[in-house]
Amino acid sequence: MKKLLRFFSLMLLMTIAFTSTLYAQEKKLTGKILDESSGPLPGVNVIVTGTSKGTTTDFEGNFSIVVPENATSLTISYIGFLDQVISINNQSTFTINLKEDAKQLQEVVVVGYGQMEKKDVTGAMSSVKAEDFNQGVMTSPDQLIQGKIAGVQMTPSSGEPGAGVSIRVRGGTSLTASNEPLYVIDGFPIDNRSSDPGTAGVYSNSAPKNPLASINPADIESFDILKDASATAIYGARGANGVIIITTKKGKEGTAKVNYDAYFGVSTISKKLGVLSADEYRSATAAEGTTPLDLGANTDWQDVMTQQAMTQNHNLGVSGGTSNTQYRFSVNYLNQDGIMINSGMERIGGRMNITQKLSDKVTLGANMMGSFTKNNNLPYGVGGALDGGVINNMIRMSPLLPQDYSSANLLEKNPYIMATNVRDFTNTQRVLGNAFIEAEFIEGLKGKINVGGDLTSAKRNAYLPGTIEWVGDGNGNADVRNMNLHNMLFEGTLNYSKTFGNVKLNALAGYTYQSFGFESNSTNATGFQIDEIAEYNLNAASGALIIGSNKESNKLISWIGRANVSIKDKYIFTGTLRADGSSRFGDNNKWGVFPSVSGAWRISQEAFLSNNNVISDLKLRAGWGITGSQEIGNYRSLPTLSGDKVYGAVGIGSGVTYNNYANPDLKWEETSQINIGLDYELFAGKVFGTIDLYQKNTKDLLLELQASQPASVERYLKNVGEVKNQGIELSLNTVNLSKDNFTWQTGIVAAYNKNEVVNIGDYDQILTGAVGGRGQVGQFAQVIKAGLPYGTFYGPKFEGLDESGNAIESEESHVLGQALPKWTLGINNSMTFGKFDFNFFFNGAFGHQVFNNTALEFSSTNDLYGDQTTYNVMKNAVDENIRSTKYNSKFIEDASFLRLSNLTLGYTFNMSEVKYIKNLRLYVSGQNLFVITNYSGYDPEVNSPAAGNQVPPVGIDYNNYPAARTFIGGLSVEF
Repeated sequence: MKKLLRFFSLMLLMTIAFTSTLYAQEKKLTGKILDESSGPLPGVNVIVTGTSKGTTTDFEGNFSIVVPENATSLTISYIGFLDQVISINNQSTFTINLKEDAKQLQEVVVVGYGQMEKKDVTGAMSSVKAEDFNQGVMTSPDQLIQGKIAGVQMTPSSGEPGAGVSIRVRGGTSLTASNEPLYVIDGFPIDNRSSDPGTAGVYSNSAPKNPLASINPADIESFDILKDASATAIYGARGANGVIIITTKKGKEGTAKVNYDAYFGVSTISKKLGVLSADEYRSATAAEGTTPLDLGANTDWQDVMTQQAMTQNHNLGVSGGTSNTQYRFSVNYLNQDGIMINSGMERIGGRMNITQKLSDKVTLGANMMGSFTKNNNLPYGVGGALDGGVINNMIRMSPLLPQDYSSANLLEKNPYIMATNVRDFTNTQRVLGNAFIEAEFIEGLKGKINVGGDLTSAKRNAYLPGTIEWVGDGNGNADVRNMNLHNMLFEGTLNYSKTFGNVKLNALAGYTYQSFGFESNSTNATGFQIDEIAEYNLNAASGALIIGSNKESNKLISWIGRANVSIKDKYIFTGTLRADGSSRFGDNNKWGVFPSVSGAWRISQEAFLSNNNVISDLKLRAGWGITGSQEIGNYRSLPTLSGDKVYGAVGIGSGVTYNNYANPDLKWEETSQINIGLDYELFAGKVFGTIDLYQKNTKDLLLELQASQPASVERYLKNVGEVKNQGIELSLNTVNLSKDNFTWQTGIVAAYNKNEVVNIGDYDQILTGAVGGRGQVGQFAQVIKAGLPYGTFYGPKFEGLDESGNAIESEESHVLGQALPKWTLGINNSMTFGKFDFNFFFNGAFGHQVFNNTALEFSSTNDLYGDQTTYNVMKNAVDENIRSTKYNSKFIEDASFLRLSNLTLGYTFNMSEVKYIKNLRLYVSGQNLFVITNYSGYDPEVNSPAAGNQVPPVGIDYNNYPAARTFIGGLSVEF
């Protein structure tokens, strides 16, 4: 690590020294930049033409800059005004009046099925552009905006490369259906279902992978997040959990540009768990007079199982175009090792975006990406015949045993042997693209046809060699699984824009058709005599051959309409209506209608604020709408059959049985939402932000009820129950300083959300979140109950230890905490000093708890004090003399945290005298540098997969893949 940092520091200093020789004598220029009314303009960019050297104006519009003697002109640019190039000649003082640019003044944001001027937006939405993205090692696009958007919480499932991320926009709206937002990439709504085929339980499953990890983050231009119902209702049945619109980078008219970006990094485990060291182990057991199995080793198993993980990432992009043709092509290569040995991911991909004008009235366009991702899966989960994965055994294994220790005992599995001998790889290929044609029929009326497809193919090959002693009979086990996903889209829309005096109208109407398909098959075989390529030669198996297959599909047909009316640029009204027909629901409820209405008053346009020197812009918004969720899986309204084989002493039998009860009344989960918001800008843009208040109620929750017997199945799905979310979102952006060669800007986002389960139909309560570990069978950590938030921890209170060291607990169960944060926070600071840029970003969450199931399993010293034991325990278990315990409030820990997520320092060189290089920037960056928290586990941001009783649990930490601390050095070059 130190060598890497020294290398980049030396490279930075050498380059600075080299480029300093390019400068001859310099001179100082000063000036003042005004608007058309001679008012000062702060924050205006003043650049030496043809270079990256520049400054910005202060609050009074003044600037000062030192330029090379041979500089001939200055380029002046400011959002909302036309760029100007000013000749220097022999002048040293300037007064410059900028002219307004009507097109730039109207900032454009992406909304559903089109674009809209930001001042005309009446719903709650947030935008993040490329220059504001998180920096560092980013394996998927969602990581670019973690902590950047008020009301959007992102929780990684683990620290594994490519791991899934749980995203909640204004809290969860469902108990059993998905709470993930809808993603729309370049106008294509994708199905964000995980493509990981999974494995048989014998391999100890890892957490699901992130399907967005197949997309290169460097190709992303912007995110537009639609949050309230008035913004998301245009997506109807898929808008209840918010919509994240991703726009990729496009080519622009002008000379071709070649950009190359690369970084190299190293990651290490950010925190180790407090289990006993070898000396502490010997001391503790000697005091008890026990004789554990001691082979003379002093093994730190967390050191053995973790590594300094290397990462490299390369991006090459070419873009440019003419007035008729714009293009951008890019390729990417990422290779990221995991901090746990024998884990990681590798991705190679490419993207092509092209726009072609056939005439002044007709435009063609295409967006296409392809990627290949290889995941080296570490069997770190818990369960199956291995009785625990790598991390579970890493924590459990006695430090007195050597790294090569092996035993046939299922409870003494060496994690190093497990990690290095199990072969488990997933290869995923994905092609995602869409093409469109847009034509203007008459002035203001445009028609657009958009077609696309998203095809994913994944194959997972896993093999457990027979040479591992605990496998049993000495014969290997192979598991091969395939999954294919397809998503096909057709859209036709009409858009009409027209201005009638002081009234501006924008109207949209359209039809969409989208079909989704899924196929999978699996084969598990045992009895291999040769281990080398067994998973690719299943015919060599002498034992049982278990096969399975599945095929599903569903369709969504929709009619959409939206009208936006602006009167005098002050009073704005938007109405949206979408009708969705889904094959997933019952015959009586195939169609759902989702309306919304909203309005805005641009108070700053009123005469009484026209001469106000403080308020630059002020807009009050209000909206209401209804959205839905169809993420319940396929065929749940229909009677379905399943087949299975039974292996017995007399041979193989098979049978078919019902596995789902027909419910023709099954319908959408429906979410209604009210939002009131205020957009503000003060002191000519030096301070700006938003405030939003919201309440959303979800009814007709989908829960499984007990079927009246006799019946073909025990349970069936029905619409019952209600959940409520209400909260406030705040964003504040400030330009703190804008002086000669120095700027400092701060962005703060904060959100409060209160979630409440209003009712769950006939249920009094639903217990969920199965507690893991030996002796915990039948225990649940969470309760779903009216009046409590989703993810409420529930169980006995810890009241101390008796004389024998056994836990004393309350007889009754109590509410012990909640997994959902009450507050989330993000703080970003960006600075420039001359050619240096500096950025640091904090994020945090507060007012919630995590169930530390890992600590529970390893807090019983009964596992330590015994002859020939091979178990380890937590240090505090010895210090507190805990002999045995079970699930209680002791293991519900405060999970509030504040994290320094990223710190980046960069330097941009002046390339004005270099023939082929236009810009060059070097930077160093650190991620997850420290976390302020009381949580004792690896990381408070965690959501391990855990078994649920109908409702999936949240906020449980059980043998999770640790979080990494990463340092990188990189460069960006534009040719």
